[in-house]
Amino acid sequence: MERKRFACSLAAGAGIGALAGLAPAGAAALDEGELGHSVFMQLRDDGELLFDSPYYEHLNEIGSLVSAAAAPRYPYPIQFHIVKGDSPNAFSVPGGHIYVNEPLLRMARNRDELGGVLSHETGHMVLHHVAKRIANAKTANLLGTILGIPATILLGPLGGLGADYALGTMQNAQDANLSRHIEAQADEEGARIAAATGQLNPHGMIWFLRMMTKTYGDKGALWLRSHPFDSARVTDLQTLFARNPSIFGAYDATDRSDETYW
Repeated sequence: MERKRFACSLAAGAGIGALAGLAPAGAAALDEGELGHSVFMQLRDDGELLFDSPYYEHLNEIGSLVSAAAAPRYPYPIQFHIVKGDSPNAFSVPGGHIYVNEPLLRMARNRDELGGVLSHETGHMVLHHVAKRIANAKTANLLGTILGIPATILLGPLGGLGADYALGTMQNAQDANLSRHIEAQADEEGARIAAATGQLNPHGMIWFLRMMTKTYGDKGALWLRSHPFDSARVTDLQTLFARNPSIFGAYDATDRSDETYW
């Protein structure tokens, strides 16, 4: 399926041989810009990128707001790309690259929901989650962990949709647990980024998660999932908003997921 192809492309583009040579202590030396460029070139060469999609109008409109809000905290300019795919998906790659497909852009029915997705993915980059995943890897299993990174961290808020890849070992289970933790971090960071735009409602992230649950359900054993349950993510975001009224108090929490702003 499409996610598997994205993962394979990312693994190839990243240069597995070079990454495998990184000891955990060397994660800070990861060249995010080079990695991001390599992945972009690999996806381009594989024909995965769409350059003439009519959805770029909406993507660039909302992406520019998110990029400007994150700019003070991230050293690379953030670029937004549309990739092929049959089911909604989004993922981020170090070096400032965020990829979404047309099914997701159709699913996000207003600017706040799309802003929530893009802010979440930007949160991964601002928090340098890929380098942290590599640092967490045990030396003996470093290569296998790196190969698993695209499937567990870079697929964004829709990583739990469809048939999740099998996690058959204790190492993978541990990695999935870390993935759930950093997905929660990206939710919080993404909400702060959305609020920092001054134009996007952070509650759009909640509306989008609820729509995902309505469309795809929210099932599966927790230890097999690379993302927390959508219901838990909604609760965590609501708690974050309530505890930080100075940041989020001005935003209307009324669920407007059925409204279309475009």
